[in-house]
Amino acid sequence: MPVATGSDGNSFSKIDFLFLSAVLMIVSSVWCLIMFVKSVQALQGIYTWYPQFIAQTWFIYDELFAVFTLLGLLFGLLSAGSVLSNRNPTATLIMGILCVISGASLSITSLIAPLASLTNSILYYIIPSFLVPLAGTLLFLYYARAE
Repeated sequence: MPVATGSDGNSFSKIDFLFLSAVLMIVSSVWCLIMFVKSVQALQGIYTWYPQFIAQTWFIYDELFAVFTLLGLLFGLLSAGSVLSNRNPTATLIMGILCVISGASLSITSLIAPLASLTNSILYYIIPSFLVPLAGTLLFLYYARAE
């Protein structure tokens, strides 16, 4: 199957970059929604699962997980909506960067939490919460600079 090329020889059009950027931000937002629900469940049940002295050490990390996933969800959805509406490229870029920053904060929190595992942090936090919105934001930046 031949690949359609634009007039400048590129195999992807600007619309493809916008769509892929929005899809990546939506994927990151859905992941943040799932992790936000799990974080809230952990906050609600932490004192029934563990003794109080253990729960107190985990409580701050669960709070940080909940806050950063909520921010990632919010900024990811706002960024995806702004990409798809194609209204204000500067605001879209700012929301994408804020989504990446919240993902980076979540990734750092996953690395410093008690009983942290590098493999689990990479698979469950760094890739979906940091690298995916970073790729979406960079794709939108590439699109915005091409205009």
